[in-house]
Amino acid sequence: MKKVYIETSVGDIIDKLTILEIKKKKISKKKHLFQINKEYTSLKDILKKNIKLDGRIKKLWKNLLKTNLRIWEMENYKRETQKHLEKITQVAIDVYKNNDDRAKIKLRINKLTGSNIREVKKYSKY
Repeated sequence: MKKVYIETSVGDIIDKLTILEIKKKKISKKKHLFQINKEYTSLKDILKKNIKLDGRIKKLWKNLLKTNLRIWEMENYKRETQKHLEKITQVAIDVYKNNDDRAKIKLRINKLTGSNIREVKKYSKY
């Protein structure tokens, strides 16, 4: 496989490493883990050869890991919530349509029977 080398910031390398650390914990498929570990090892080796990691950088690394983990969890929550919102939206649309049908049927009954009282409905278009 062909390798491509680019210049990038140390912050980007550490960010990518923290994301790969999260993936190593969250992803269980062996073929995916193989790719994750390959990339992780490559980046870790490059970082080790080129940058001295002092206590300040290690602390920031931990903070970045925590932040990326929160983002990961929020992203998962957002995706799960989106599934439910789509279902709720569809149910709401179905309720509107059925209520409109109900009102039309009742109005027709009232017209056919000459009812003196007729319910009036007026909603926004959906």
